[in-house]
Formats: sequence, structure tokens, C-alpha cells
Amino acid sequence: MSGALVSTFLSGVLALAPAVPSPVPSPMRQKPLSVIGRVRVTTPLCRALLGDALQAVALETDNDHRIASAISTLRTNDLDSSVIAKAHGAQELTRQFVALRAAAVNGNNVMRRFRDEAKKAPTAEQRASLATFGQALDGALYRQKVLAGDLGGFIAYVDAHEPITKDEHDQDTFDAIASENDSRLSARTPFDVRDFGPTAAVPDPLSTVSKTAGDQLAQRALPLATDESDAATKIDPAFAGC
Repeated sequence: MSGALVSTFLSGVLALAPAVPSPVPSPMRQKPLSVIGRVRVTTPLCRALLGDALQAVALETDNDHRIASAISTLRTNDLDSSVIAKAHGAQELTRQFVALRAAAVNGNNVMRRFRDEAKKAPTAEQRASLATFGQALDGALYRQKVLAGDLGGFIAYVDAHEPITKDEHDQDTFDAIASENDSRLSARTPFDVRDFGPTAAVPDPLSTVSKTAGDQLAQRALPLATDESDAATKIDPAFAGC
């Protein structure tokens, strides 16, 4: 996904009652892909392939930590107490976005090289096994790049909106109820799908939206565990002929 989170990320979330926050992917758990550390190879081709695979796994693992950190930042960020607080919060999110996306793109590039080199394997069976592993690991890295796009889109939303305290939000809501013609009614939040009255047009405080974004990003990150486990099961078959 590109940075178009403004129109896609969290769509429909604000129409629901707050749910129990999704768990943050834990950087402390034993990563399935760590089993690649036990692989031993003998041929020059396999050494090159293993080197690429180890590099991609390291990038993917580091990105899991970055995603967990971004989720924590989103859930705790102060974006409304002042313009300075908003700027600092947005700066931290931007730093995390840049690192996450850069590593995912780098990992995809490494795996592209891996797949090209895998075509040189001596047997059709080995080429197929290496390609299957490469596609699985590349898929995990691609999902991380999509999550980075989600985060980038939220940053764009923050940049486009002014901070608003809870008191200011409550007053805006009161004004909107009091007058259907209040000028704030045109300032609809891109996350808003609540068409039940004028209060739907009052943007929530950025910190509130950020917390919801953190919960939603955590939910979207959950399939990464399946991606990693799937790729891990393909490591031994991929390097069996090495």
C-alpha cells in the first residue's frame, strides 16, 4: 500500500465501540526464521544464497522490532497538548516509518537477487525449493512494506490536521449539535464513516486517532507470524542440496 492511508487505513474502525487492543508483536519471542542459523552449506553458490537469506532474515527480524515500536508510539503518542508536542510525535513516527520501509525495500531487493541466483542451482528440484523459500520470505518482507505504507499514510493524516484537546473536541461537538450549519462540519475526518448526525463531522483528537491506529496496525501485523513460520518451514528443503 502506498501512503494513501488517508483514505484506506482504519476505514470503519471509528464506527465500532473500542475493542480490547490487539497484542503488539513481541520482539522477545523466538523467531521461527532463526532456524536458518543452523544451515550448513558447502558449495560457492549455496554460500552466496545463504548469505543473502541471512541478510534478508536479519532485516525482517529487525523490522518486527520496528513495527512493535511503532505500535507502542502510536498508542502512547501525545499529538494534541501543543503544536510542539504534535511536531515531536510526528517526527518520531516519521523516523520509524523511514527505517521500516527502507529495510523492507532492501530486503525485497536482496531476495530478488536470491531468486536470480537460485536459478543457477544444478537440479530442477533444488531450484524449485529455493524459489519457494525465496517467495515465502519475500512475502513477509512485502507485508512489512505494506505496514510501513499504512504508517506513512497516518503521518500524512496527522500533518493535515491541527491538534485538538479533549475540551476543544467536546466544545466542537456541542457546537455541531447546536448548529447544523457550523463551519466545522465540512472538516470531515478521512476515517469517518459515521453518517448519523453532525457530531460525525467533528474530528477526534489526534492522540485518540493515533491510539486507534496503533491497535489497527497491531491487528494488521498479526499475519506476519504466519508468514515467518511458513518461510521457516521451507528453509531446510531449500538448502538440502547444498
